[in-house]
Amino acid sequence: MGFMTNCLRPRHAARAIAAAAVLATTFIAAPAMAQDGLAPAAGSSSATLTDGTQPVVVVTLGSVRKLMDDVSYMAEITSQPQLAMFPMLAATFTQGMDMDQPIGVLVPLVGGAPQPIVVLPTKDIRPILKRLEAQTGPVDELDDGTLVLTVNQNTLYIKQNANNAVAAQNQAALKLAPADASGLFKGMGNAYNVAVRLQIQQVPVEIRNILIDQLRQGFEQTMAQQADAESAREMGENSIAQLERLVQEADELNLGLNIDKANQQVALDVSFTAVGGTQLAAVYGGQQSIPSRFASVIRDDAAAYLHSATSIGPEAITQAKDGIESSLGMIKGALETDGNLSDDQINEIDQYITRLSDIVTESLSEGKSDMGVLVMAGRDEFQAVIGTFVADGTKVAALAKDLATKVPDSPDAPTFKFDVGNFGGVTLHVIEADVPASEDEVRKVFGEKIQVHIGTAPKAIYIAAGRGSDELLKQFITAGSSDTGGDRPLGQFKFKLLPFLELAQSVESNDNMAAMINALTNSQDKGEVNLTTKSIPNGSSIKLTIGEGLIRSIGAAAMAGRQAQQPF
Repeated sequence: MGFMTNCLRPRHAARAIAAAAVLATTFIAAPAMAQDGLAPAAGSSSATLTDGTQPVVVVTLGSVRKLMDDVSYMAEITSQPQLAMFPMLAATFTQGMDMDQPIGVLVPLVGGAPQPIVVLPTKDIRPILKRLEAQTGPVDELDDGTLVLTVNQNTLYIKQNANNAVAAQNQAALKLAPADASGLFKGMGNAYNVAVRLQIQQVPVEIRNILIDQLRQGFEQTMAQQADAESAREMGENSIAQLERLVQEADELNLGLNIDKANQQVALDVSFTAVGGTQLAAVYGGQQSIPSRFASVIRDDAAAYLHSATSIGPEAITQAKDGIESSLGMIKGALETDGNLSDDQINEIDQYITRLSDIVTESLSEGKSDMGVLVMAGRDEFQAVIGTFVADGTKVAALAKDLATKVPDSPDAPTFKFDVGNFGGVTLHVIEADVPASEDEVRKVFGEKIQVHIGTAPKAIYIAAGRGSDELLKQFITAGSSDTGGDRPLGQFKFKLLPFLELAQSVESNDNMAAMINALTNSQDKGEVNLTTKSIPNGSSIKLTIGEGLIRSIGAAAMAGRQAQQPF
């Protein structure tokens, strides 16, 4: 195994990680979240500026009242009283504004350049500007009633526009704002504290082509500096091609952050759509929820779970296969240029990597992805189980058996026991390793011996770890035959902080941790974080929620830390 640990030296590993990050960003960064969260606003395409175009970017802030209420709420749950100053400051500078209407920024392209237009909800901007004269200086007025002032050597033009005042650095841009801009804020506004909508198709093709050219120039410059550029070029070319498709075929990107006092959480919604009929839209259209062999991980008593069961369309399969092939080429190139491996070692590693690639590729070719992860935790308790679909589990077992022969024969090496039993059509295997007496914390969690239970089936593999995890694995296998599908998200993740803190505290006590446990014990959500991914027409949506309990626990830990630093 020693030569295998040398196969990815830091220089090559960094390149591989960077390339993988670019690929992952291109392939999945666009997706977003929650069917009931921020999605492309219905009818938003019908709302336009006065010249009939749409803004490239729309940004909204919640109303002054909403912002003040939500910041006060955050001050209370984070134990940060200084935040309570915000409502008083806001009230001072916002007198005369409609306290219940959102504030917006429209960014159209004028002559190819962005021209931000601020939309303030007020029926008369003059009293507000009068109170700000000490900071901005006197306000001038043009013949057409446009107000002009200078802020930090920047000229700002302001004009009353029905029930709103609009402001811009370009006087001509003021005419683009409609008298009623609410249509441009649909799905945003008071639904969020901050929301952003980017309409990619409103950027002229010429500008998008310039962006793509710049990306390619940067790629070529990077390749010129690489000693093993050829091994990385194919992956880079695939990444650039996917970025180009993203730039040309993306339609809308929406983001929204909301402090939700009523539901005692902070939520982030993100949604992404592609232009209908494009290859990118087909990739997202191929993702639909399917019945799952591993849905039993979705349980209320879990400390954490992760589940995903989706169909995969032909376009996504092709992209994934291309990415795998490029990654293999890069890894092989890195091995060949490493200099510390013999030809036999390189060939051996290459064979293992190719076998693993074949397993993944064959699984992708079946047009679906299905996996589940479950973690049970608490005081003196830790168990974890993982299950995932594969096209041929026997190939995974064969690969594992071959790799096991490469483990050095030493007293502290793990032992492998294959084909130790069968349960529910799943062949069981075990990996065992002794925990040294000096590793007291590890022994508290796993005992004197760590056991990893592995199950291989014709269409699945399972892994379980932790005391008693063999029974949890059997429950997991048994439950796999009972799922009938139903309306589920494409993917979902839930994490509760309290059980993990209780586990950590049972291993080694800590005052800050005790403060967090106390705060979470008294909370309703026990420190929950939820992440949900759903399919929407031509795209996907993501919703991330952080429970009030988690935020309170962080505040409690910070307060405990400050108190510990105070002199007696």
